[in-house]
Amino acid sequence: AGLRASAASLSSVGWMLRACRQLRTSLRDAAPLAQARAACTGSSRQQLLRPAARKLSTSAAESESSLAWLVREGQVDSGFWQGSALFGGTLLTVYLATDAQRVAAIDSLMQGYRWAGLSDQMTDRKVIEDYVRKNAAAAVNVIYASPTFYFLFAKMHGQSWLVSSVRAMTGTMRIIPFMGFFYSSFALICPFVTDAMMRRGQSYAEAQSTAGTAVMLSGFVFVEAVVELRGCGVTFAQMNPAAFLLFIPALIGRLATGVLTQQQKVGVESDSVYPEEWKTGPTWQQHTAMTLDRLHIDKDFVTTAMGTAVFQHVLNGVTWTLLTKGRTAGLADMAKFILGGMGGTVSSGAAQFGKTLLLRSLFGFSWNWFSSQQVDMPAFDTVLKGKPAD
Repeated sequence: AGLRASAASLSSVGWMLRACRQLRTSLRDAAPLAQARAACTGSSRQQLLRPAARKLSTSAAESESSLAWLVREGQVDSGFWQGSALFGGTLLTVYLATDAQRVAAIDSLMQGYRWAGLSDQMTDRKVIEDYVRKNAAAAVNVIYASPTFYFLFAKMHGQSWLVSSVRAMTGTMRIIPFMGFFYSSFALICPFVTDAMMRRGQSYAEAQSTAGTAVMLSGFVFVEAVVELRGCGVTFAQMNPAAFLLFIPALIGRLATGVLTQQQKVGVESDSVYPEEWKTGPTWQQHTAMTLDRLHIDKDFVTTAMGTAVFQHVLNGVTWTLLTKGRTAGLADMAKFILGGMGGTVSSGAAQFGKTLLLRSLFGFSWNWFSSQQVDMPAFDTVLKGKPAD
């Protein structure tokens, strides 16, 4: 028993000695730490604290609800709700109106043209068929095709399938007010410009083409620029003058091969991309011709899809730079992304252009498909029945 007591005492004394040794070591290490902390600058302290701040930020992001995250990443903003309200109100007005009310509205519109000075060489039939109805159908077609564009734009810039799907709808709704203004202005202004060109000796076909180009390349190119940027999620606060210096020329090139082509195409077939003899040639040629006709892959599709890819690559570069850098983005930042893509290298830039070519091909196919369909607008048909043939 005595031996066990002595052993216990020695063990206690040993434990106390080890504790004293550890305390002395801690006090010796604390002195340099206190000196280093006193010498540490404010910026250095911020760098030391950033990892902890990032951890707290990550925890806050994890605590964010899935719906709130999707609303933020899907760009469900005020522009989306404004476009949705306008779209819904327009649909209700059109579908709740009676046939007699629709016809009366068209007749009132024609009286407005005459009151504003449109001459008789622009007949009611020409104005309705080539301007009012065609632009109404073109607006419908671009709304149908727009989700394809905004989905692909989001996906090619690294967004998930879910976020890209939501942005397809939010982007489409955001452009509706601008598209409504764009196409309605075309329908109202172009007949007067065509009338003026015909008075100068141009034929109706020449005057119509001149009017479309003149109106498009005037102030309306800026409307189209806003449509493009807002649809992709760029806010007005993120836009700057430098971006428009690069954006507008590229947009003019794309408009010449895109919007003007599809605007004139509404409801008609373009020239085929295959030789005429394929229709009576070997079986594989006949089936190929039938497939191309069924899918409406014609020369307008090639012009819209392929001819716009280069211009769209520039537009995408400007848009993405504004989205990521905001108003501080400069021409050098935009050129760097256009040439280097997401990775900042030549190979990455080439891959980005390949994605843009795919985007324009799929969007061009979608837009060309809808433009090839006949849009049912019975109110116009009712009015046209009472108009003399040209």
